[in-house]
Amino acid sequence: MPSKNSINRPKQTVNLHRKAQKAGKKRAARERAGQFNPARSSDSSRSGEIKSVSLDLYRAGKVENGAGNGTASTNGAVTSRTLSKKRAKKIERNLKYAEQRRLLTDLTAKLEDSNEGMEIDAVGGGRAKKVEKKTALGQVKEALWNVIEDSSSQGLVIGSGQGTTLGGPMFP
Repeated sequence: MPSKNSINRPKQTVNLHRKAQKAGKKRAARERAGQFNPARSSDSSRSGEIKSVSLDLYRAGKVENGAGNGTASTNGAVTSRTLSKKRAKKIERNLKYAEQRRLLTDLTAKLEDSNEGMEIDAVGGGRAKKVEKKTALGQVKEALWNVIEDSSSQGLVIGSGQGTTLGGPMFP
């Protein structure tokens, strides 16, 4: 039979069929050996999850040892995958912080849900001002902003005069 790249090469379907057969044989051999991963769509698949060997070892140690730190496996198997005490403490601390963040987000969501029915619409439609202690500096700032708002809303009013300071005519 001629080679794949020769002029008298066989049809493409023959090559594809041979390739599919070979892949099927390899897949069947891996499945028989127990090395076959589940499909990405199955529930037991971890294709979308983050892979962390140390976190897996920590969780496996928690299951085996109860409340232990997960540093040693009790099944007697020799393995090169171990988890140090320092890393186990770090994982434990990070899990604690993640739990605190989750509780905080749940609490804020509950507060927002409970406050939705209690909102009051402003009648004036203006800015809502907070009630706070008024210090001397705060009173001065408020007075200055009131003057600026009043002057900008009225427009510029100039009294009638004979001209400008430069002597030219003035057009009001």
